[in-house]
Amino acid sequence: MPIYVYQCKDGHQFDVYKSIKDIDRPEVCKCGKNADRKVVPTMINCDMQTWDRYVSPTTGKLITSYKDRREDMAKSNCVDYDPGMKRDYDNSVKKGDEKLEKSIGQTVEREWEKMPSSKKERLANELSSGVDIEVTRK
Repeated sequence: MPIYVYQCKDGHQFDVYKSIKDIDRPEVCKCGKNADRKVVPTMINCDMQTWDRYVSPTTGKLITSYKDRREDMAKSNCVDYDPGMKRDYDNSVKKGDEKLEKSIGQTVEREWEKMPSSKKERLANELSSGVDIEVTRK
């Protein structure tokens, strides 16, 4: 809903937050007089404030405007951070890990099938005697 500025005949100004469907509803000032809607310019922030300025981590150049920022990001092949990016990255890592685990499992099964019976028995005996196995990836 938009905010409208009203002014009474005595010069008192006040803001009214109302739906556009209620735009024709008259407003009354605190002093009791009818108020007219005023046309006022909206506040627009066209460029960076001094506290928004920063030194580009890739080029070392002072970034003082949104135009400079867009150009610097384009040159550096960067994009604006979106909180969904971390979630997407984490999901991608998780899928990659699942794919790797599946591949390892398939490789182990395949190698187990190729293994001679005597090796399978030795391995089964070692495992049943309490040998600990630590899987490490390189």
